[in-house]
Amino acid sequence: MSTIIFAAAPAMGHLNASLTLAKSLSARGHEIYYLQGLRYQTYIEDQGVRFIPLGESIASGEAQIALLDRLMEFRQHGRPLDDQLLKLIEVFRQQIASLVRMLKPDLFLVDPYIPDIASIAHQLAAPFVFVNPTLVDISQLYDAPEVATVPELVLCPAEFDLPKQAVRGKRKRYFVAAEVNLQRHEELFNWSRINPDKPLIYCALGTHVENYSHVQRFFETIIEAVGNLPQYQLILATVANPGHDSFKNVPANVLLLKHAPQLQILQRTSIFITHGGLNSIKEALYYGVPMVVFPCWVDQPMNASRIAYHRLGLTGDLPTVTVEEVCALIQKVAATNLYRERANHFRKIIKQYEEAQVSVTVVEALLRLVASTPHLAAYARG
Repeated sequence: MSTIIFAAAPAMGHLNASLTLAKSLSARGHEIYYLQGLRYQTYIEDQGVRFIPLGESIASGEAQIALLDRLMEFRQHGRPLDDQLLKLIEVFRQQIASLVRMLKPDLFLVDPYIPDIASIAHQLAAPFVFVNPTLVDISQLYDAPEVATVPELVLCPAEFDLPKQAVRGKRKRYFVAAEVNLQRHEELFNWSRINPDKPLIYCALGTHVENYSHVQRFFETIIEAVGNLPQYQLILATVANPGHDSFKNVPANVLLLKHAPQLQILQRTSIFITHGGLNSIKEALYYGVPMVVFPCWVDQPMNASRIAYHRLGLTGDLPTVTVEEVCALIQKVAATNLYRERANHFRKIIKQYEEAQVSVTVVEALLRLVASTPHLAAYARG
């Protein structure tokens, strides 16, 4: 069996999808390691995957977390790196070179949102492919010629993409599976707080909610709208900020949670109000839940367009939406059987990818290709 090292961006949406693939490969007998910052060590190890701390020698604890976050921010906005971040990249280089010598990995699976790891792997002539947990064309993230033809595994069924979404360059794209992480740990939800006779609306904006503008006003709008629809009930995941104390006169049919066990809740949800992160969308489709999408940034507007195109729900504008508009969106999704039917159609597609084990089949095919043509440029053209 092969030795595989994963490297994902430090964000839960990126981690959950790639961890599912990591566990599937481990179950097939491959030796799996996960290269990541200390913030996620416990979470990764709880999944039964071996953890390697990234950049531990330059900083630890909160200082390391802040440094990795800053590197991500600089890369996403195309800003030149300062001396501290350049030093961090050199630490990465030395660490990965050491891993290559000790573990002799057969393949690196690299998140395209951390281009420095891909560049280092290329410099070390270590075989690698991209594992993209989004539908963003990664040539938009960086266009270094040395990685222009490296294969890309997209963690999403091809059927969810928009038609004729051409990708620049000669890169091979493999749409492998949704990779919904059903085994991740969630606190058990107390369903006694929910009326089983009322349709449940679930609202969550992902783990980066504190970075979105107008969130307080948006949540207040959602709360008031569902309060005006007593035939429904709402679970609203606020995360830590804004705090619960900032919401006044919360109706009886609204439950606020700082942290919601999303997989458990989606299983009983009638309508999912979401920001349109691909991981959240895939989880909703896994359970056949139609959506109302309020996109905020990065890939979310395009994901909202996919929801509308495939008739999986409706979209709205987070900064400006009114109580009346929210009520109308909820009632239209609830009254239109097509949205639920289409969501269930995609649920079947996701299950078909799972049953065919597309993800591990593609990775193992790439491993065989690497073994027969070990030079990166050779197998990238395969």
